[in-house]
Amino acid sequence: MGVETPIAIIALTAAGGKLAQQIQRGLPDAQVHGLSGRVEDCDTTFTDTGKALRALFHDGYAIIGICAAGILIRGLGTSLSNKHIEPPVIAISPDGANIVPLLGGHHGANRLARDIATLTNGIAALTTAGETIFGGRTR
Repeated sequence: MGVETPIAIIALTAAGGKLAQQIQRGLPDAQVHGLSGRVEDCDTTFTDTGKALRALFHDGYAIIGICAAGILIRGLGTSLSNKHIEPPVIAISPDGANIVPLLGGHHGANRLARDIATLTNGIAALTTAGETIFGGRTR
């Protein structure tokens, strides 16, 4: 499904952890990364969200953040340099209703967002002109 790079699902709350596990069932190669002390039953825990996001991003992971888009933007802002080589980054509302590709729309994020929307019965909020205006599909 979706992306050919490794996938990390980031959960910051217990509810986010449950949604992450639901998504992981549909994306079995994905790893759930949970905030220590808040998220149980995850593959990996972390204590510093920004540091964890930047490390995963630099290692080429597609990041699915079950959190506000602003957390991902602020956490990764200093790491952004070349949209042609950066991995996908997606924000998901804690209820799974809204899936927003923030980075890498043409490099798998749009497709991954659609796949996640199917898993959560949510909406993939695609904003790339190639799809929204010109009707093209991305990989």
